[in-house]
Amino acid sequence: MFFSNIISAVVLTALAGRALAQAPANNFTVAVGPDGKHTVIHTATEVLAFNIASFPLIASCAPQCQSVQAQITACPVNITSCYCAGNLTDGLQACEACMYTALIKANKPLPDPLAGSNQVLTGWGLNCANASIVLPNPLGLSTAILGDLWEGPFVSVFPTPVGWVLAVTGGLLGSSLIYMLCQM
Repeated sequence: MFFSNIISAVVLTALAGRALAQAPANNFTVAVGPDGKHTVIHTATEVLAFNIASFPLIASCAPQCQSVQAQITACPVNITSCYCAGNLTDGLQACEACMYTALIKANKPLPDPLAGSNQVLTGWGLNCANASIVLPNPLGLSTAILGDLWEGPFVSVFPTPVGWVLAVTGGLLGSSLIYMLCQM
């Protein structure tokens, strides 16, 4: 009986020590990835933690992105109102839009999944919405203004005469294949 009380006290002390030793978790996270299997969760401080200046395509965006990163780092952990402040969210929007526009101008893929990412902005906005904080401006690259550099999506379609030639050729080949199969 006495021995079981000592073991219980030791186990409870060890568990309490572990709980007290843990750093507070950062609940303000953003999920980035192509699908549910490969999604990576990033804390708020990791969103702009990559070295933007090391990527020549988006290096021009480094000054404004570094100031936003400094604002994010200055926020206390788990104080959502700080992360959702108007000047921080507007700066994050401008930083991501700058990287997005630079990548479109160069017609190159993302050097980092967090660079020019609409998922970052959407996740940031959802965290603010979950905390019942209304943002003055909606976050997302759908609000980015691309101007003259974007010609829009280009759909490659065959001209009408080529389409007719392909359709007739496909029909003849298909018909002859069926005829050959019927003759076997």
